[in-house]
Amino acid sequence: MVEAAAAKRLGQKIVVTNKPGAGGVIAFNQFIRAQPDGYTMAIGTTAMLTVQPHIDSQAVLYKPDDYLPVVQISFIPNVLIVPADSPIKTYAQLIETAKKSPPGKLKVGVTSIGAMTHLPFVQVEKLQGIKFTFIPHKSSAAIVTSVMGGHLDAAGADLPAVAAQIRAGSVRAIGLFAGNRLASLPAIPTLKEQGTDVEAGFYNMLFVPKGTPPQVLGTLRSAFKEALHDPEVIERANKADLPIEYLDGEACRKRLQRDYEIHGALIRELGLAR
Repeated sequence: MVEAAAAKRLGQKIVVTNKPGAGGVIAFNQFIRAQPDGYTMAIGTTAMLTVQPHIDSQAVLYKPDDYLPVVQISFIPNVLIVPADSPIKTYAQLIETAKKSPPGKLKVGVTSIGAMTHLPFVQVEKLQGIKFTFIPHKSSAAIVTSVMGGHLDAAGADLPAVAAQIRAGSVRAIGLFAGNRLASLPAIPTLKEQGTDVEAGFYNMLFVPKGTPPQVLGTLRSAFKEALHDPEVIERANKADLPIEYLDGEACRKRLQRDYEIHGALIRELGLAR
């Protein structure tokens, strides 16, 4: 959605090349060695930038200082959900239930231990003095299915995987792991406004290699800023439940450094670092 709008402003075609493998790590390892001339850019996401470098420091060849952010394109928050018929109707009730129950009684769905569906719940555990039992699943879609079937007490799923079920009433959304509410689902309160300042989900940021000239970086930032504020792009993104959330280069840098430190500390506490 963004490529066409940015290409129009840059005056030349943008070619998108998919390089799968290791959740994006293989592509990013190649990218940081590219010529810093502005003609090679890369998309980076939350886990590959702020989690994977701690989990597998030998395979991941980059840290936050090894690339330059252009813009943040989007932030897709995790949604805290419970079964539609659950007696838990609010985030406060979830915490109260966990505190009154034996440690680990409440079952929470995650994609894997150390994933971005897991780490925010570890933060909640630490902040609230509670303990969950985490049940790994193959995907967010599988997590949502388990919640719908009443096999989990709660879970965090990414927005595109759960938005339709929320609208249909198949699950109940009681919190958003984000700083602001969603325009497409405004009734879901953030965890922050409910007293727990924890953000989680996946952001997509655009980068150029370290050493890219400031003038070139400025041109790219300007073009993508305009593209991300294009009303048509915003409308299409909202309809797809992939909301645009523009951040400039400096705001990207601060967010990356914050999450890199937070997730690194959690990974080390969980004994997952190597």
